[in-house]
Order: sequence, then C-alpha cells, then structure tokens
Amino acid sequence: MAASENIDGEPPISTLHPLAGEELVVTVPVAALDPHGSMRLVAVSANGPAGPVVVLAGESLAHADATVGAIVAVLLVTIPAIVLLVVALAWWAVGWTLRPVGRITSALADITATDLHRRVPATPTGDEIGRLAATVNDTLERLDTAVERQRRFVADASHELRGPLTALRADLELSVRHPTRTEWHTVAGEALADVIRLQHLSEDLLTLARLGAGAGPSTQPVDLADLLREEIDHVPATDLRIDATPGVRRAVVTGSASQLRRLIRNLLHNATEHARSAVRIELAAVEHQVVLHIADDGPGINPADRTRAVRPFVRLDEARTRDTGGTGLGLAIVDEIVRTHGGELELDESPEGGLLVRVRLPAAPDGGSG
Repeated sequence: MAASENIDGEPPISTLHPLAGEELVVTVPVAALDPHGSMRLVAVSANGPAGPVVVLAGESLAHADATVGAIVAVLLVTIPAIVLLVVALAWWAVGWTLRPVGRITSALADITATDLHRRVPATPTGDEIGRLAATVNDTLERLDTAVERQRRFVADASHELRGPLTALRADLELSVRHPTRTEWHTVAGEALADVIRLQHLSEDLLTLARLGAGAGPSTQPVDLADLLREEIDHVPATDLRIDATPGVRRAVVTGSASQLRRLIRNLLHNATEHARSAVRIELAAVEHQVVLHIADDGPGINPADRTRAVRPFVRLDEARTRDTGGTGLGLAIVDEIVRTHGGELELDESPEGGLLVRVRLPAAPDGGSG
C-alpha cells in the first residue's frame, strides 16, 4: 500500500471496504496530520488489473475547523456586543417614545380640583400617545363641566334656600319683638307657606341629586298611556280646556314608573301653569319610539332661551316667578329623567303660539305599543 511521506508507517487511514460500485463518505481522525485534526474521506471500490481495489480520496478539515473556530470566536465577541447595543437602542427608543407619557403624567399630577381647566400636552401625531392625550383632555373637559355644573347647582340651591329662610326669620323676629301687635294667625300662615316652599324645594333637590348620581332606572315595563291617563285625572279642576288625543291604546317603555310619573306630572303642571285657555296632549308610537307631546297656548319660550330652560333654577319670565309656587327645577328634573331613560327632550313653539314639549323614549321590545 502506498502512503505519503508524512504518514508513512502509520496505520491505515481507513479500513472501509465498500461494495463494488458503492461510494462511502466518512470523517475520520488523523493523528499524524494533526493531533486534533480529521479528514473527510471518500471510499470507492473498483476492479483493478490485480483484482478489486479500494480507492480513498480525502482532504484535511484543519482549514475548515480553523475557519469555524474563527467564526465562533468572532460570534462570541460580537453577539454580546450586538445584544448590548440592541438593548441600549431599545431602552433609548422606549424612553423617547414614552417621554410624552411622562409629560402627561406630570401634568395630571399637577391638576387639582381647583384648576380642572388645565389640560395635558397633546401633539396631533395620530398615534396611540396622541390619542391618549386627546382622551385625557376630553375626560378633563367633561369633568370640568360636571364640577362647574355642580358648583353652580350648589350656589343656586343655596340662594333658593336662603330666600324663604330669610323671609321666615324676618317675620318671626319681628313678631317676637312686637308680640302684642302681631297677628299670629297671619304670621303662622306666612311661615307655613315658606315651610311648604322649602319642603317642595328640598324634595326637588333630592330628586335631581338622585337622578344625577348616575344610577340607572329600573328595567320594568311601564305603560306610559296608563300613567298619562291617571295624571290627567289628577289635574286640578280649572277653566282650562285639556284636549288629550289617545293616539295609541298602549305605549310601553322600559324604566322607572315613579320617575316617568314625575316626568308627566311636571310637564302637566308646567303646561297648566302657563296656558291661557287650553292644553293639548298627544301620545304616539313612531318607529320603535314612544312620543309624548304636551302643548299650551301660553307665553312660550324664546328659541334663544330654550337651552337654558332645562337648567336648574332658571326662570325666564314673570310667568315663572316664585309666586306660582315653582322651584325652577321642573324642566331640569324632566330633562334628567328623559336622559336617564335614553330619550330626547325637545322644546318648540306650539301651533297655539305657546310652548310645545316633545319627549321621545325608546319603546320596550315586544311591549305591545299601539
């Protein structure tokens, strides 16, 4: 057997004996070439002049192993460096991206109940951070409006309560100073009138507070037609003509019977209080809605004042003075009840020239309205 000089006398590199026509490929260690080296061998069997022979062809893997080792060494150095670089870039990118969130957080932390008019910095970028800032500002706007409304309500309520209390105190102090010249029957009557007014005012305030607390109404079916008939029967007898048009036999909605009764009662009281000669009432079912119309031929409300008319304690003209016994909360309570029940309240001019109040409420599913 022939061999290269550097491996002369060494054991055979391989003892492979492939079959005739068969080719074998193996990797074998070759200590003579490299203590840690190896070769890639291809063994082929062939027929020679002297009989079958095995031809071995191989190449040392030392260069390949050295190349792989160099690559591994480079990777061991570069991969940690790349990972550190990626982490640093990610940290910087996240910090830069969340910097607006930090500004929003700082601005929110500085906003107190006394300066809800302030807003967080917002950029019109259209991304998630921009939408977050816009949402926060919208929430602050609604909160500011609600708090301002609450403050105005408390101030108005205090003013309304102070009026009858001041009058009551003045009458009683004057009577105590001059007991012999006091007509106690008259004083008692005036005191009783002031107490009754305070009672009505406190009841309306409690009703409005409960409605504004956010608690939803009950979900029982309520026939608005029945409530309307009952409340019309309880209207005090006067010279007014009440024309009720029963457009539907049943008008079922979902909600609180007591609140809806209060709604009808307030609207009837408002109409009969300001009508000159007649009040017209209509109830209809229109496209999955129950629509209530109550119109009068009174002085009406100017279009510019109709939005203010549903605010608490608003009295628009002399017809709405304290002498009528009203608290200025009737339409405000109606508006809260309608909104609580998912409906709409509209104020318009009636064909008779007075006020037309239109209430739209969602009809109860399968409620049998009609």
